Amino acid sequence: MSAPNKCQQSELTGVHVMASLCTVLISALLSTSFITTANAEALDADVATDAFLQSLVTRLDAHDIDVTTNLNDRDFARRISNARLGRFPDLPVGRYPGSASLTAWEQAFGAGELGGLALLPARLAPENTAAVPATTVFLQRWLNAAVRDTLMISFAVADAATLASIGEELQDLGFYSLLLDANTDPAVAGELYATAAQRLALDSSQARRIDSEVPEIAFLGERVRRGTNSLFRDDGNRGNRSLARNEPAVFLKETLGDEFSESTIREIIVPGGVALGETAYVSEEISSARFEAGELILHGQAGQHWQLPAVDAAALKALFDFTRRSLDTQSDAIVDIDADGRVSISAALRDTDVGFAIMHADTLPFQTIDYLRVTKSVMIDTGVDWFVDPAHDDTLMFACSFEVRFLSADNMRIAQTRVALEYEYESTDANVSYIDNWGEEGGRLRENTDFDGLGNSVGKVAEYAGWIALFRYLLDQEVPFRHGRYAFMKLDKAGQETPYRY
Repeated sequence: MSAPNKCQQSELTGVHVMASLCTVLISALLSTSFITTANAEALDADVATDAFLQSLVTRLDAHDIDVTTNLNDRDFARRISNARLGRFPDLPVGRYPGSASLTAWEQAFGAGELGGLALLPARLAPENTAAVPATTVFLQRWLNAAVRDTLMISFAVADAATLASIGEELQDLGFYSLLLDANTDPAVAGELYATAAQRLALDSSQARRIDSEVPEIAFLGERVRRGTNSLFRDDGNRGNRSLARNEPAVFLKETLGDEFSESTIREIIVPGGVALGETAYVSEEISSARFEAGELILHGQAGQHWQLPAVDAAALKALFDFTRRSLDTQSDAIVDIDADGRVSISAALRDTDVGFAIMHADTLPFQTIDYLRVTKSVMIDTGVDWFVDPAHDDTLMFACSFEVRFLSADNMRIAQTRVALEYEYESTDANVSYIDNWGEEGGRLRENTDFDGLGNSVGKVAEYAGWIALFRYLLDQEVPFRHGRYAFMKLDKAGQETPYRY
């Protein structure tokens, strides 16, 4: 937050299961023997290294369907004649849809614009499904499959005939598949989409006519930026400009420097009265995460499972969404309130109880320390450790170190930390301890300053920082989170309205 009155700053008919399986082994599927014709329509050389697409090149060429690993390739993305099956560079393996993408896909599916084809390797097909509904069996095997074994092809319903040709070839290759159409339970379709680790699309002129924010539709016809393999700008702190446009100014807290390194950010654009972005250290090896009965539970390699500190599910969802968005925008900034009381807050946290609590916390430092020659306060996390609770071996707890900094500019208008107050938060009792301070203005701190009171008043920021750091760890380590993910992504995180002026 700026000092008062001073200067400042997403993502065919009837339930039909292609249950007939060929005796072709999945190892054969992954072989190179399927490409036999030099004229097969592989639109890029990288198809030769993509086992799934490689197996389809010759087969789909017979149907006048092209194949590519990059539907956004600069050489052909904007021109289209034949339909194309392919991947997107900005949807890599393991990149699951976010809440906005899932909502958009379900809306398009419900409106009869989009369908899906969910695919598993033949080895996961059951021998007999007569006793259990086919969709139930498929979903169970899907959720228990290895990450790379789950593929989803999104397609325009107008391309149903073309998709049927692709489905026939995949059936011939032995895939276990489920076609998602107008009569499929929308919840089943949504859960399959939400947990698809490989997201492909059937590109066509019909698909490009759909107006949707579904990435697999919105990305069609777009070319990667020159010299990159992405649709989005990646130039350091600027991040994903299209996402960051309505965020607090893009800000990585490391650019503020610390006790031993100089700041590199100009004071006039110092954003983020609160900026959180540590990646947690976790003492245990986590094999998977699950959302069950309103709680997030972590599982270990040896069958352990750990409960986590109690937190409202809506808050958990809001923090997860912020973590994903902060990685997309390459920014740690959550909220900033300028000297005129104008609020800038991350879209992931706007109108949530979490966002309101953090926004309120941004106003507190200057209520405690209003006598320093500074123009800005910033709260940042500096370290988060998750470990087994000594009193309960089935529970994880965390400790978060954070700082409340007071800043002003030097004569080159570079932000300088004049005083930093160091704190530690323990999740077991939500206690905040004042540790120390550093900075050239430390000597001007008054002895009667309520350092402990300030720390405890902003304790919620430290609590939320612990969860953001854990989510960053799970995303960084690509820890599988499939069971319960759909229910988690559908949680309503709405809460107290965050105003545009505080």
